[in-house]
Amino acid sequence: MPDVFGTLALPIERTAKFMLVHPISREPLKDEAGAQGWIELLSWESEKAQEHRLARDNLLRKQGRDFTAEEEWADMSQMLAKLTVGWHLVGLDGRAIAAPCTYDLAVGAYNATGLRWLRNATMAFLNTTRHFFPLDGSTPSAPTPDTNSGSTES
Repeated sequence: MPDVFGTLALPIERTAKFMLVHPISREPLKDEAGAQGWIELLSWESEKAQEHRLARDNLLRKQGRDFTAEEEWADMSQMLAKLTVGWHLVGLDGRAIAAPCTYDLAVGAYNATGLRWLRNATMAFLNTTRHFFPLDGSTPSAPTPDTNSGSTES
């Protein structure tokens, strides 16, 4: 990036914690000790996200085709897993989930149809840029969208 644009650049490798709430009751998902569950994420603007998009797009161009719906679903799960850098997961029953934050476990979670609410909520969180780049002392110009999909619609 040319230096002249330095003041326009966002600190793209900053992470943010997505605080987990129950998909139906909207109450914070807290464990037995009272700690709220969270997922720490890199933003859509991060280098990891860009690398994933470029690799995917280059593969599709090389193959001369578009993704199938199944491939697109799996690809998004892989990208979400690459952007997941840490977590403290809490089940809907209020018990801490003792699972290390690994790429394979994250892909499995984001692929699981029973966890679609978590996948949708994570994507909604990622789609709100100010979660990653808040302005000191500023107030949002629009209300924050609901970052956790409580929808049970198919």
